[in-house]
Amino acid sequence: MGYGITSAEAIKQALPHLGVELVTVQPRRRRWPDLERQRLAWLIDGQKALLSLDLSQFDLIFIFHSFQHFPAEVRRILFDLKSPLPIAGYTHGSHWDPTDVFRTIHYPGMEVVDLANLLCLDRVLLPSYYLRDVLLENIGRWKPEVAKQLEPKLAVVGLPINTNQMDAFHTTEKFERPTIVFNHALIPSKAPTVFLEIAEELLERHDVNVIITRHAEDESVAALLQRLSKRFPHRFLVGETYSLPDYFRLLWKADLQVSTAIHEGLGIATLEAMYTENCCLLPNCCSYPEITGGFQDVLYNSREELLDKIDYFLKNEAERRKVACELRRRSLRYAPEQVASRLYATFSEILRV
Repeated sequence: MGYGITSAEAIKQALPHLGVELVTVQPRRRRWPDLERQRLAWLIDGQKALLSLDLSQFDLIFIFHSFQHFPAEVRRILFDLKSPLPIAGYTHGSHWDPTDVFRTIHYPGMEVVDLANLLCLDRVLLPSYYLRDVLLENIGRWKPEVAKQLEPKLAVVGLPINTNQMDAFHTTEKFERPTIVFNHALIPSKAPTVFLEIAEELLERHDVNVIITRHAEDESVAALLQRLSKRFPHRFLVGETYSLPDYFRLLWKADLQVSTAIHEGLGIATLEAMYTENCCLLPNCCSYPEITGGFQDVLYNSREELLDKIDYFLKNEAERRKVACELRRRSLRYAPEQVASRLYATFSEILRV
């Protein structure tokens, strides 16, 4: 799971339909004793694979994740090889977003490196206008002239949900009772402990299922999951990270999705739940108002309002289904062909310049 698998694959499938000849720089995977070393080796081997290409045959370099393959390193390669190729690359989050605690926890002190990578791009591809505003505000607070230099490089194009994969695993089956899914990473910026407190209260008050789709690395979160599993056997389910087929089938079978995130640059997990006709209840902050088109029925401002809305939609199935259908319609703005067309327009504009 994760946008790096589903969204990247959707882009690779969609761009050729617009006449883009896409060559993927895909190094051979080598076996290492742990996943982290394997990932790092893959990143380094990606640069080596770039060196093996005849760069004169290409128009543009497209980097899916600018904090994986650093644009600054790619730019240095181009300078040394005297290649004029422009570079466009996504930033899916940033050290310059104070709520993006994943980066500050795992990569502390790299704010300037993060910013340097953005400045080395010809176009910075963004998943949301929310992230654009956050970047400009916080960089501008530090160095106004740098924010002005960055601003014309920013292009909001969104990220695609992989509709083909979700459709391939469509099912009309439903769980035996209303089912609430929490399909976010169990990291601090998604506030999983807040959701688990709410889930316990819901399981006490309603005959519902609650499903957690991801594995918990944090020991305290894992302990909470274990306690709730013992207290509510057969109704509180922990998937420990499902396979993609099982994950998408689960979303089609579920009824409600909840987010308690304090950081969200777009919300692929929520868009996937919207597309699979879940009634999603979301904080009225971050990118959620943007991806739902300001749909106030599903946005909440407090814990009490969230509980009230869950109670309402559990008791009113017809309204729940109506909202779920509307959310699916709004999710289609992030279908692969929609996002690919925005990418194509951005790439064309770069080449015209």
